[in-house]
Amino acid sequence: MEHPTNMPTNNNRIVFLDYLRIFAFVSVLIGHKFYVYIVALSNDSTVHSTPRFIANLLLPVLYGGGAGVVVFFLVSGYIITHVLQTEQAGEFLIKRSFRIYPLYIVAVLAQYVPLAVIGHAPSLSTLLPQLLLVGDFFGTPYALGGVEWTLRVEIMFYVFMAALRSLNLMTNQNILPYIFLATTLLCGFIAPIPSADIWSKGYLTIYGPFLLLGSMFYLCEKKQTGFTFLLFFIGLVFYQYYSLMAIYQKSWLNAHFAILAFFIFFVSWTFRRYLTAAPWVLLLSDMTYAVYLFHNWFFDYAKKGLTLFRVSVLNPDVQALIILLLVCFFMVKYVEKYGIRFGRVLLTKLRQQVARSE
Repeated sequence: MEHPTNMPTNNNRIVFLDYLRIFAFVSVLIGHKFYVYIVALSNDSTVHSTPRFIANLLLPVLYGGGAGVVVFFLVSGYIITHVLQTEQAGEFLIKRSFRIYPLYIVAVLAQYVPLAVIGHAPSLSTLLPQLLLVGDFFGTPYALGGVEWTLRVEIMFYVFMAALRSLNLMTNQNILPYIFLATTLLCGFIAPIPSADIWSKGYLTIYGPFLLLGSMFYLCEKKQTGFTFLLFFIGLVFYQYYSLMAIYQKSWLNAHFAILAFFIFFVSWTFRRYLTAAPWVLLLSDMTYAVYLFHNWFFDYAKKGLTLFRVSVLNPDVQALIILLLVCFFMVKYVEKYGIRFGRVLLTKLRQQVARSE
């Protein structure tokens, strides 16, 4: 994988994306598990006004973990477009499958085991679509405390982008921006996907354009589209987003996370040349996916286990966080990285077989 020489890289990494990944998983983790502490601080009259002021500034950014999710999508759109400048569709799908599925499957099965012990495990007809990330086609409930919905959107995006690559459209600057534009408009006009129940209506059609917006930033950066077109596309994405939210997800009408996430991404992208990759940045960035998969359910299991065994060295939430991070570090090292490595080995063997057959 080649990266632009005008970006700071470390071992072929686009460094500003590492910082964004860290923001994304930290904000999601705080938004889901530590938000009450920020709210309490903002309302604590016994605390100096400056910390309370900062807490109030953070509340919209952390609310529901929404800003982190939008940043995830923007980052994904950017990096996938970059990768597909050089990778063929088949190579891309193999690499992405072994990056996404091994750790995800381990996480789902790890959640399944304790549920099975207490007799609350989902049926096989539910588990299989969950494991394959195709539950939107079957009205399947989300696994992993609900975070699975973002991965379903990601998988659809991968298939869409691979299809464009197979048609040799990913490097066609005369057509590709307009394909993204047409796809975004289509998301606004078709029925919401998924539409299995009220609270989850439209995740793909509402949030999918943020993936395309990340892609459009990459095209603008590489001079494959103009900055004026990018500004128009930004306006379209947000106009459509707010319009659809008012129809399908009214419970989020008072949330500002989407625009805040966009500005965080935009500022990071604008100043990308000045960001460097410290070891701690690379470590935390590598843990992003594992923390995202495990935080919304394993955290609670760890906290209950600590309570059961009456371990109270620190605040229970802090103890659960430490356990979560240790487990995620283990998962990255012994599951995620091995899955990625296996995918590369498989791809090499497939290439060798194709070369021999020719």
